[in-house]
Amino acid sequence: EQWLSASGFTRIQAQREVDGKTVLDVVADRFRIQGADRQRAMEAIELGLKRGAGRLTVHAGDSGETVWKFSTGLHCPDSDIRYADPQPALFSFNSAFGACEACRGFGRVIGVDLGLVIPDDRKTLRNGAIKPMQTPAWKDSQDDLLKYAGEAGIPRDTAWKDLSAEHRRWVIEGTPNWNGNWNKQWYGVKRFFEYLESKAYKMHIRVLLSKYRSYTECPSCRGARLKTEALLWRVGAKALADAALPAAQRFLPVGVDWTREQLEALPGLSLHDLMQLPIQRLRDFVDGLQLPSTMLDEALKLLLDEIRHRSRYLCDVGLGYLTLDRQSRTLSGGEVQRINLTTALGTSLVNTLFVLDEPSIGLHPRDMGRIVQAMHRLRDAGNTLVVVEHDPAVMLAADRLIDMGPGPGEKGGEIVFDGTPESIRSADTLTGAYLGARKHVGMGLKRVVDEATPKLILEGVREHNLRNVSVSFPLQRLVVVTGVSGSGKSTLMQDVLYPALARQFGKATETPGTHDRLLGADFLADAVFVDQSPIGKTARSNPASYVGAFDEIRKLFADAPLAVERSYTAGMFSFNAGDGRCPTCGGSGFEHVEMQFLSDVYLRCPDCDGKRFRAEMLDVKLSLGARELSVADVLELTVAEAVQLFAHARTVVAKLQPIVDVGLEYVKLGQPVPTLSGGEAQRLKLAGFLAEAAASPRYGVAKKGTLFLFDEPTTGLHFDDIAKLMRAMRKLLSAGHSLILIEHNLDVIRAADWLIDLGPEGGEAGGEIVCTGTPEDVTRHASSHTAAALRDYALHMDRPAT
Repeated sequence: EQWLSASGFTRIQAQREVDGKTVLDVVADRFRIQGADRQRAMEAIELGLKRGAGRLTVHAGDSGETVWKFSTGLHCPDSDIRYADPQPALFSFNSAFGACEACRGFGRVIGVDLGLVIPDDRKTLRNGAIKPMQTPAWKDSQDDLLKYAGEAGIPRDTAWKDLSAEHRRWVIEGTPNWNGNWNKQWYGVKRFFEYLESKAYKMHIRVLLSKYRSYTECPSCRGARLKTEALLWRVGAKALADAALPAAQRFLPVGVDWTREQLEALPGLSLHDLMQLPIQRLRDFVDGLQLPSTMLDEALKLLLDEIRHRSRYLCDVGLGYLTLDRQSRTLSGGEVQRINLTTALGTSLVNTLFVLDEPSIGLHPRDMGRIVQAMHRLRDAGNTLVVVEHDPAVMLAADRLIDMGPGPGEKGGEIVFDGTPESIRSADTLTGAYLGARKHVGMGLKRVVDEATPKLILEGVREHNLRNVSVSFPLQRLVVVTGVSGSGKSTLMQDVLYPALARQFGKATETPGTHDRLLGADFLADAVFVDQSPIGKTARSNPASYVGAFDEIRKLFADAPLAVERSYTAGMFSFNAGDGRCPTCGGSGFEHVEMQFLSDVYLRCPDCDGKRFRAEMLDVKLSLGARELSVADVLELTVAEAVQLFAHARTVVAKLQPIVDVGLEYVKLGQPVPTLSGGEAQRLKLAGFLAEAAASPRYGVAKKGTLFLFDEPTTGLHFDDIAKLMRAMRKLLSAGHSLILIEHNLDVIRAADWLIDLGPEGGEAGGEIVCTGTPEDVTRHASSHTAAALRDYALHMDRPAT
């Protein structure tokens, strides 16, 4: 009151409580309109807005019964809602200012996944439909479920999938009007997990919870990733918005008191609406966007031009089907490559050297022309492009071709050809032999697919752009999934098939994409997705240890005369544990120096000089041919050298042979696994599975095999490497396993036992099964882009060079 009096305010009209705070309505001035001085009225209004934090109320009439409310800024005086001034951070889910507070801008939250809790909907409550309650530790909860279900009239011997929605709700939510009495009422699966979460400080409870958790859509933002305030802003006229996105598909922000009819009547689109548009439709929307002249300044014009140019470049390289809200981790390799190429195009640079590492990765042959055109556009602008590439279409489109060789690793490093693409077809090099049709990848012995072939069937897939498709995968065969980029291959394999199989086998996984059911998993013992992700982050892992060869090598060193004399065991020749490793670096070969503000530094160990072992361990040597090698020397051998030198040790050669089979004979035995490229890591994983298959007895007819799923295993491979890879895969098939590949390489496609072609185009124009069958059947298909590519490949690549 003293502050108000000192400021000249002596009248308080009202005092009220708002959200726990005391609000005073203070009278700024009183006057009659007829005799009021305009200047006085302006000063009173300015004073009221200034002292009232931008809010002012005018009481008109003799009794003040008419009330006019005014405010400044983005504030509604009637609803008393204030909106933040728009800033770029408000529309970014990477900023705390704009990100949804519940999911922190991720669009997903982790919680209990009922699909993991009830993995088999064919089971009854009595037979264990609720999986976590089947362990001895939680048998009491299973007993409670059966007891209270009987009292409530819930069928206990009916399959879960046949229970009514009301009965399922009772099982999940518990007894209606539950009063908190755990011993008198059914508490429900939901409260069962709430109880477990209250005990999550115990390690075994955390492990249990992790088996039944997965990511689900955030209920606070419904996957929009932004705060509601950011989703209220709209851009564009109603007609333009209707052309871009049907009104029924527009996003209704959570917590907004709108009806669907009110939302559809609003002009423009929200940011999340724009994020859901395919880039082609977004481009049309931005091209037609007409902003008021009062808003158009030079900065905004420049911004609009940049958006239009970049969306055009994305469409030019065939990415018009992607939506802006598509997470980068869900993109295929080819899509990422083309986005990077778009960035280069968008810079409009000239006199620049661009170095591209296999821009054709993940591209269907139909899309290859677009990439070649984009590279030619960069070249014609005055730039130079150096491209590392294995795809024949890109090689033959080059102005100059440099072939490195003659072999891999230490057998290479020379320029074996330098000339035009046409002349390499007759050159005496390995690449020239394949391009000139003098050598072929080879198809191997194909396996027939007939009615008796066991099949894995996925029905009713409706994820991303897949349109309720049902797919049958023949097992114990080489199945290749083909289709243009964006047709739905990665969605089918990575988002639906593998997660569904992983859940079937009780593995922790993300929620499988929408589908009706999966049949035929009983024919399999396991499912493994072999991608190009790193095998591990530790530098201690190496190719020799990954396939188990180093264990056999250590046994040989332990049997050496000096090792026997000194009582050295095989464990002492390990750099991961034991007394044989260098005590200073712990067997890593280097010392790790942490730098507070800079990247960490790795220094060669001063005691072992990077050899990883104590000096006395290096005294033990093996006589290999004409060489005397210590364990550190052996780790420096390439796989090819080791196979030759250990020819007398069949156990070592048997373990190393799978690495040779997949074309990695040039890597060193002790090379840290994290230093391998993505393609090399993928092939090393395959070598590991080949080693397991070789170690186990041959599969009989009734023995269940493993399903291996590969995502473009030929990435980064030369023709000759692909030939080796195909032979290795045939060995897995011979061991009783099944293989499904996503692949664009036409040599692999021709070598398949069965093809599944998706399309016909990418994005909204894809998501259908175009054709299935043997490569010969698919080649005859009239409208398949894969069929056209196979016919064209046979015409050009099977023609010997003259």
